[in-house]
Amino acid sequence: MKVVIITTPLGNGHNAVAQAISSYLNQLHIDNVVLDLYENIQPLLKDIISKGFYLSMKSITLVKDLASDLYDLNQKRDVTSEYSISHVKNQMLASKLYKVIKEYDPDIIICTQVYAAQVVDVLKEKGKINAPAVGIITDFTVQTYWEDVEHFEYIVVGSKLLNPQLRKRGITSDRVLPFGIPIAEKFSVKKTKTEACSLLEVDAGPINVLIMGGGMGFGNIDKYIDELDKSPFDLQLFVICGNNKSLYKKIKEKSTQKKIKVYGYVDNVDILMDACDCILSKPGGITTSEALAKGLPMIIIDQLPGVENRNVEFLLNNGASFYVSKTFSIDDALHLLLESPERRKNIQEAMKSLARPNSTQTLCSFLINTIKAQEKNEQQIQP
Repeated sequence: MKVVIITTPLGNGHNAVAQAISSYLNQLHIDNVVLDLYENIQPLLKDIISKGFYLSMKSITLVKDLASDLYDLNQKRDVTSEYSISHVKNQMLASKLYKVIKEYDPDIIICTQVYAAQVVDVLKEKGKINAPAVGIITDFTVQTYWEDVEHFEYIVVGSKLLNPQLRKRGITSDRVLPFGIPIAEKFSVKKTKTEACSLLEVDAGPINVLIMGGGMGFGNIDKYIDELDKSPFDLQLFVICGNNKSLYKKIKEKSTQKKIKVYGYVDNVDILMDACDCILSKPGGITTSEALAKGLPMIIIDQLPGVENRNVEFLLNNGASFYVSKTFSIDDALHLLLESPERRKNIQEAMKSLARPNSTQTLCSFLINTIKAQEKNEQQIQP
């Protein structure tokens, strides 16, 4: 059995999902490879797109309202016309990607980003690829672009509660796998706060708050640290700056009354989550899924316009998070979380109902059984 996983350099989440699936398949000794859509067509293109995405995200944070309006407008568009620039681009990319896929000859193709799925869908439509194709939606919403992915056998979503959105996009229930957004297996293992703090060699006594701005370290983290530093609660802060070196330097040099631990890019977010009592973070689909799996109450800050706005709506409408605004401060959220046992219980129960800690294992088991059944049927019809 061979699996090809196709991702793109548009943010860290899609790559994290690809790596989570690949790592689990490796444990099962299943042959698999992770391909970057653009790198395998033209390596220089990947670098340009990756840097362009980073710069665009930084710019978007400065004009959030405009970016949000543009996203909303785009979601109302019709299915991509065969004469559109997007369709022509997909046709061109598909012809180049086909050579790469043909070389691997996979039994299953998994796409962790919709642009990659659109390109593969072109090949499915033309009959050049017969292997089952699986698209993974990495946020708690259904972007309009998924309407163009008509020939994929399956679409993985974060929750069955997205069914109304899927119906509006013309995605029938027989194609939907509500297994949850695939996350690394380590997030399905829960350590006690004491155990996690011992591993990190930090004090387990205070109320530990994890602060993240995604892999790129977006947001007003410096401002939030100032707010938390004035809090009447006995807090210890854990700040993950990701790849943002300037933020890391700034926070590292910061003088605070509260204890503070500052990290750059880390690979032990699971341990840090177990060591903490809540997390302040922008609501990326992967971070949200990881926090849900860990049962770690989330206080949402600095969401990026577009899909992350939809993630906020999903979490709030399902009672599974707090949201910081101009009129509702971090201190207000901490008060509700720490001083109201009933509110804390309600939010933890809501999180538990949404959590899918075994999402990757469930997906991989399903795909393996699907291929086995397909192979069995092929053997039975052979003369």
